[in-house]
Amino acid sequence: MLRRPISMAVLYRTAVLACLSAPVAAAHAGEAPRYDEEPVLEAATLVPPERLGGPGFTVDPHVEIRGYMAHFTLDTPAGPLQAQSVEILAEREDELPVLLALERLTRSDAFTRSAGGTLGGTARAVGNVMLHPIQTLRGLPAGVARFFAAPFVKLGRQAQSLSDRVAREWGTAGNPYPAADGPMTDARQARGERPGRSWYAGVGAEAGRELKRQAEYGQAKRELARQLGVDPYTSNPYLHDQLDRLAWAGVGGRLSAAAVLGGVGGTAAMATTLQIDSAVWSLDGDALRARNEERFGRWCADDLLVRQFLRRGTFTPTFHGRLLESLDTLRPAAGGDALLELAMSARSELEARFVVNALRLLAADPSVDSGAGRLRTIGAALAWQRADGSVLLPLPVDYLSWTPEVEAFFDRAEFRLRDKTALVAGQATPRVRRGLTERGWGLELFARWPGAPRRASDSEPAPLD
Repeated sequence: MLRRPISMAVLYRTAVLACLSAPVAAAHAGEAPRYDEEPVLEAATLVPPERLGGPGFTVDPHVEIRGYMAHFTLDTPAGPLQAQSVEILAEREDELPVLLALERLTRSDAFTRSAGGTLGGTARAVGNVMLHPIQTLRGLPAGVARFFAAPFVKLGRQAQSLSDRVAREWGTAGNPYPAADGPMTDARQARGERPGRSWYAGVGAEAGRELKRQAEYGQAKRELARQLGVDPYTSNPYLHDQLDRLAWAGVGGRLSAAAVLGGVGGTAAMATTLQIDSAVWSLDGDALRARNEERFGRWCADDLLVRQFLRRGTFTPTFHGRLLESLDTLRPAAGGDALLELAMSARSELEARFVVNALRLLAADPSVDSGAGRLRTIGAALAWQRADGSVLLPLPVDYLSWTPEVEAFFDRAEFRLRDKTALVAGQATPRVRRGLTERGWGLELFARWPGAPRRASDSEPAPLD
């Protein structure tokens, strides 16, 4: 039977956020604040009505904006789910029918009998270590604010030489997959307070990888995901757990995906709205890396950089595919290495999505001169420079506020151009629009890429004062 949590914590959180959203008085009476406070908004102002609730789920009506992204909370029969952007909210809701069907299946007597003892203690223990490492619970800065922070962007063009030098030094010391810090590192919260690696971060993870290789776990999980129409690399914790359990049952009991999913009522793909590259279902990790290394090689000159990027865990094979699809559309004359340097500096799924979706916004814009322009990193932002020198700046954020970091970012010397346009995927406050207008920017709000989630149809920009 599916469990529905009693959400007293949600009630408390709602009350606290309501207080936080109260207007902040100006420092001096009658003086208008210079900057925006990131607000708490009604969910209905951000997403269309069908995303506010449906069979088996509700969305908390109060949405906190943190780091320019909307942080949603879903209440589902499987448990509470967090969605840190409009895009992730849409994916979690589209995954929900699959998740609920798997919840029913894995709790059924028929599944328990067919799986037998395949979900043994050792398999569960190793699987849980890999799925729920302590590192994932450490606090990370909210949203994608670090892309605008001055300390974060200061390394600039030094990134590649630093990355290459450190990588080659480690490579000669016997580390087969070296990794150097990227431009994002300096702005990380609590940089000097990194606890030492736990025992299971090394030994446990390696044991898990070896065990799963021997058990053909990856192949079983990919086939299950294909049958269900979901991403085998999903970050949905409940769906990830269910796929893990089913893969162990299939491998340990030598059951096919069709046999394992018999209780779902068929094996036709259920999550048909998700954008999944079929290669992530059909190819294992090594084959995917070889395929993607060749494809990235068309746009990136540094082979070592490509290999490093493909070995880093923040970008899943699904995100690799989305980057490559956009690169193949843009066909940049230069800048592929700069893109990967920026991508390698991401330390969370949300930051990885920011890089992926920035590229997707560029690939979808009709004014982009594919094959003639080049990619540039200006600070920690990705931009497209046309052959005539004009710049297109994609900002795949949900709600852009005028903060000191945003002001300093747009005051950068590199943006002192006559022709420049910012593409914002979501909303922007009146102060943002006024600040960009004063600095000579063109601004397009609610910019989209193919397959981008719909936003609230009544989210028209408020008039400038």
